[in-house]
Amino acid sequence: MQAESSPGVFQAVGETIGRATELIQIEFRLAKAELSEKVERLGAGLSLMLIGAVLATAALFLLLQAIVLGLVALGLSPVAATLIVAVVTLAVGLGFVMTGRKQVSAEALVPDRTLNDIQRDTAMVKEKLT
Repeated sequence: MQAESSPGVFQAVGETIGRATELIQIEFRLAKAELSEKVERLGAGLSLMLIGAVLATAALFLLLQAIVLGLVALGLSPVAATLIVAVVTLAVGLGFVMTGRKQVSAEALVPDRTLNDIQRDTAMVKEKLT
């Protein structure tokens, strides 16, 4: 009679499979949420790259302005000042591009938490089945 009241092997395996299925569904929802977060990060990275491109373009205009000022020959001071501003603007623009590039890299877009959770859950299910 005790054998009938305690859960059988098939019932235990069925429960384990049911829990594993539920766990997989949860992991897929987590993966979806994490990928959504990564897509937002991708958008932010692309925005920074766009800002960097705009600033780099402004730097080119400033370099052209320096050439014009040189031709006008109002003295070295305005040309030197314009060149300094152009170099600084170019450096800031490149900084934005590099920062955006890091956010768009393949490493930054990998769903690390989900992959770690799946590995942990797989090990737990294997342990339960053995």
